[in-house]
Amino acid sequence: MKSFIRNTFNYLVLLAAILLVPKLGWGQVAFDVNPVVAARDLGQTSLMSQLPHSRMVEVQLDISALFTPGDASQITEYTVRMVSRHDDVQVADFSPRTELQSEVLGAMQVTQDADKLREGAIRGFGGYPGVGTVHGYAYGHDNSHETIVYAKKPSLELSTASGTLDRRRGVYFKVKQSSQNTLEGARPFRIVFEVPQTWRADLLDVSIEAIGHEHSNSKRLRVLSTQKFVVAMYQEYDEHAAAVASDYMRHQKRLASYAKAYANTIEQRSFPTPFHKLGAKLDMYEPSIPQDWFDGIVYTPGTAYPLMRLSYLPVDLRVAILNYLDQKGLVESMSGTKASQRVAYQIPSSIATR
Repeated sequence: MKSFIRNTFNYLVLLAAILLVPKLGWGQVAFDVNPVVAARDLGQTSLMSQLPHSRMVEVQLDISALFTPGDASQITEYTVRMVSRHDDVQVADFSPRTELQSEVLGAMQVTQDADKLREGAIRGFGGYPGVGTVHGYAYGHDNSHETIVYAKKPSLELSTASGTLDRRRGVYFKVKQSSQNTLEGARPFRIVFEVPQTWRADLLDVSIEAIGHEHSNSKRLRVLSTQKFVVAMYQEYDEHAAAVASDYMRHQKRLASYAKAYANTIEQRSFPTPFHKLGAKLDMYEPSIPQDWFDGIVYTPGTAYPLMRLSYLPVDLRVAILNYLDQKGLVESMSGTKASQRVAYQIPSSIATR
């Protein structure tokens, strides 16, 4: 019996060691986007309008990409997705549009040469007994040369692809590497949103994926890195809306800083022992603190997050969460959408005092 228990224990330890070995990261890919952006008013509804009682606003986001040495040759493209959090905020226009490029400037001239040779020969023989014989031979040939010259469009390759997402709630841009196009550096993206008449500020979810080859010898493309951002938009020349958007980004930055500073403490409270980690891998143990708590708070619309599940977080971090949710709710309430009229949440006092 003791031998069985010891063997079982050794097996669990070995299994935990295999499952809990940290995976090596693929290199470093750094994307960035302006955290706060002013929306320029384009006036009342137009031919692009799809919603009643709406108007058009235009924003420009500058996406920057930086790759570590050696990684740039393995990344072939990246995809940017920008999605509104509300059904009554829709994409009316965007740029850049889908573009095709070629390494050849202008049309190509194609020349085809052909030589034609025709030959013919006749040989004859005849005779009559006692008289004699007759031989005959005839030969002829015709040689000609033909040249055909015509113009041909050069083959094109995709450099940028773009389109709408989620019933026009968002837009995507796919930028591909080519001899005429580089992925690194800053690139502007323009979006025209159709918003309610009372719109003053809102949040925009931005995700960026780097796609390429995991190894230099690999031919299969895969997603190498994904980064998420939240951009605070505000009505141009609206000082109060601009201040609210800036305060939102300040609270989000503070929340992210606290989450990083308390990462080890959160890990310890979620998984007190290696066996708790093993149980979570095998779906036999639910951590005291949800592993996706940060994404659920920051990247999910609204403020109705089950805060009681975060009662095991450090006090400073819980306070930062409450302040962040207050500011997030304030920004979303200024969007003028139907969802913003229903923004309401209750914060259990135990989350900040436990």
